[in-house]
Amino acid sequence: MRRLVLAAAIALWPVLASADESIAGQWQADLGHKVLIAMDVLADGHWSSQTVQDDKVVAEMAGTYQQTKKNATSGKLVFKPVTAKTSGSHGKAQVEEDSYTLEKNGTQLRLVTGKDVMVFQKQPYAQ
Repeated sequence: MRRLVLAAAIALWPVLASADESIAGQWQADLGHKVLIAMDVLADGHWSSQTVQDDKVVAEMAGTYQQTKKNATSGKLVFKPVTAKTSGSHGKAQVEEDSYTLEKNGTQLRLVTGKDVMVFQKQPYAQ
C-alpha cells in the first residue's frame, strides 16, 4: 500500500506543482559590473542558475519554486534553493520571494525583490 501511495504522489507531482509554462525557459540577466545570471526555469516547478562575475562563477544553485499568478503576465515567485555552491563574495543561498512581470510577449521576465530589480531576457533553446 505504501508503494502505491508513493507511486501516485510521484505521478501527480507535476500536477501538484505550483508552476506553469508561462515563465518556463532559459533566461539571462546582465546586471552590469560584469555580472551575468543564467537561469533555467522548468514548468514542473524546478529551476537552476549560475552567476558569473568577472568571468568567474560565483554561484551555482538549483531548487524548486512556487508560482502564484495574479493574472496571465504577473504574480509572485518563491525560489527555494535545494543545492548551492556560492563564493564568499556572493553570500549564502537563501529563499527569495519576487514579484514578477512577463513583458515583451513573454520574452522578458522582470523580477522585483524589495527595491532590487532584475530583468531577464529569454534565450533561444540550443538545438
